[in-house]
Amino acid sequence: EDRLARDMRPPMPTTGWSLLLLAAPTISIHRAGPLFPARSLHVQLTSTQQASISKSHCVPPICPPVTRTQSANTAQRAVRHTAPRMRIDQDVERWLTDNVGAVSLSRPLGGSGWASFKRYEVEGADRSFFVKTSSRPCDIMFLGEALGLRAMHASKSVRIPEVLHYGDGDSGGSFIVMEFLQLSGRADAKLFGRKMAMMHLATPLAEEAQQGKFGFDVPNTIGGTAQPNAWSDDWVAFFREQRIGHQVRLASDSRISKAWKLALQTTDDLHKLFDGISVKPSVLHGDLWSGNIASTGGEPTIFDPATYYGHHEAEWGMSWCASLGPSFWEGYRELIPKDPGFADRAVLYELYHKLNHYNMFGGGYYTDSLGLLGQLARLGDKKLEDVAL
Repeated sequence: EDRLARDMRPPMPTTGWSLLLLAAPTISIHRAGPLFPARSLHVQLTSTQQASISKSHCVPPICPPVTRTQSANTAQRAVRHTAPRMRIDQDVERWLTDNVGAVSLSRPLGGSGWASFKRYEVEGADRSFFVKTSSRPCDIMFLGEALGLRAMHASKSVRIPEVLHYGDGDSGGSFIVMEFLQLSGRADAKLFGRKMAMMHLATPLAEEAQQGKFGFDVPNTIGGTAQPNAWSDDWVAFFREQRIGHQVRLASDSRISKAWKLALQTTDDLHKLFDGISVKPSVLHGDLWSGNIASTGGEPTIFDPATYYGHHEAEWGMSWCASLGPSFWEGYRELIPKDPGFADRAVLYELYHKLNHYNMFGGGYYTDSLGLLGQLARLGDKKLEDVAL
């Protein structure tokens, strides 16, 4: 846990990340890559934060010079996509008007390769609304996110954006309507730790999880990677097959496959890592890194999840990129003490995310993944060199 508590923030991959200062006082942190749809986090800034960024950050252009041919192609694509985008916007306004009130203002908040974001003001409403729209169907784009947010929201612990609606548009495309949260930097770290522990201890919303099963109502995504969530009575089997095994198959790499096979052999198919502890289903955010953590009105908040019901320790697989400090762990451990073997299982849970990053980004995550597989193999008193890699 001491290792997880260190502020380890590796530089983001050089391919696929950009920081944009949008036309409203908003930062857009945008991720894109060859194997997954892009994702963006949009954060409303205070005037002080705007001034700080404008003074200290030089945001380079992210696009190469555009040729006349490229400009023409871009214009043609814009014409093709304008009508569907306008239709889905009309569907959003119709839903808001029918269910909340007349729309008085809509403000674009940028977008990504897979969705567009807007803030809506509605007459007579005491809050604003954050809406994502896409040209793709809801079951692909927003179903997993909506159900995940609702599962966490039901825990009544850490602040979760409330989902008001999600579904397909009348003329194609889909959208999700959430409450708009004015986000700022992290608040009280110890409070955040306690709130996360409360979420992990809460009675699960899903009946299957209440009965002791692991998984989720629907498949979803982790980053841009498909994440299977079929219900299972056995946590070890679930994580072995639907988490690590799934990522190993996606990697389709002989060295990774052989290292994984050895790790399974030396750990009795991972069961050795769970000797002496009881694992119960907790609702997990599933992708808890710094970009998905903020505060609103002084309350810790998390968003953009890859939710499922699993072992609470699996939440910390992204701790190497989450900056969870000693105060956080102090608050968390007040409610959930550390179980024996925590450090060994942390290797397993980090491996899932490192493999996923390798499948999305490539690069150094390959070496990281092999290193973690080696650590798992050595837990069984064997070395990775015992097989020809």
